[in-house]
Amino acid sequence: MSSDVMNTDEIGSGIVAIQRKARFADTSTDEWGVRLRELITSQPGISQANVSNVRQVGTAAGGSNGTLLFDADYVVDGQRTDKKLVLRFLPVKGLFHRYDVKAQFDLQKALETSDVPVPKQLWLDQEGRYLQRPGYVMEQVRGGSTPMTWMTSGLIADATPADRRKMTTAFVHALATIHHVDWKAAGLQWLERRATGSRPIEREVNWYWDALIWSKSSVYTDRLEKVRQWLIANEPTDTDTVLCHGDANLGNYLFEGTEITAVVDWEMAFLGSPECDLAFLKCGDQILQSETPWPEGAISYDEMYVEYERFSGRKLKHMDYFEFFCNYRMAVINVLAMGHFPPEVLESFMPVLRRGPELCFKRAQELGIL
Repeated sequence: MSSDVMNTDEIGSGIVAIQRKARFADTSTDEWGVRLRELITSQPGISQANVSNVRQVGTAAGGSNGTLLFDADYVVDGQRTDKKLVLRFLPVKGLFHRYDVKAQFDLQKALETSDVPVPKQLWLDQEGRYLQRPGYVMEQVRGGSTPMTWMTSGLIADATPADRRKMTTAFVHALATIHHVDWKAAGLQWLERRATGSRPIEREVNWYWDALIWSKSSVYTDRLEKVRQWLIANEPTDTDTVLCHGDANLGNYLFEGTEITAVVDWEMAFLGSPECDLAFLKCGDQILQSETPWPEGAISYDEMYVEYERFSGRKLKHMDYFEFFCNYRMAVINVLAMGHFPPEVLESFMPVLRRGPELCFKRAQELGIL
């Protein structure tokens, strides 16, 4: 399939399919069922576990980890219970240099008592003793997610203009709720050790730089190093430090009707500024959906910024800087994907994957960095 005939939906679904193949490495759902039963049976007080209906998620992006849905029934404290559950596990071949399933589990566990809607975390297999991959199990939450190509397919695209407005507004409100979390009181100080640096954005810039060096993708390294240095040197000092979702695209927000029932995929979470999450959706859409007409009813990026300020009571600052910071993040992610995708299909996706670095370098040239 050549790149010039691939539409936006085909590109989005193709990226997901390639990511899933790398994550699962041909392990069958039956084998995952056996592993899950062993994990559940190993839990204190649980016996007679059965696992069924193991399946992959639908068409949403799914983040960087592997994800499976399944049903389970088991006896706990003498009573049989039925659960609809989710497994998240370390990919066999990952996009990033570092994955920490315990950190993801602990973060969501900490958020269970907050106003942020997250699935209830159940069991962690940190070393992969039972799952043969590090992973964790959580409860399913009602609702569905939209694919990466949210403008052209899925829940939001299929909604009425009035409901699109409600759904995109709810997304903004969810971000404000995440940023309102007292991350120190929640015991999330360990996020300050995510990467080297004395400031939040410096650390995150360095986290992506570490991933780039790990990938041995040298084609863009020199120019991205100049962007990295500029971002660190010009990091604003007058913004709030908040918990950032990190992967704030609409596919990671589950909707039931027009309401958000859960925020998922926390592997990219970090301590940063509110502006980081607000800018991320725009930067991602510029790569994958730049030529797509704006869906009627959905609030624009500028309207999102205004609504965020109204709802949160915070004044957004330095949005140009933070959009450039997100351009840098997306550029690194796209470069990592160039080495992640198999050669036989990479050519078809290169026009999209090159767009991340191109947008970053265009902005860098405007700033006189390159």
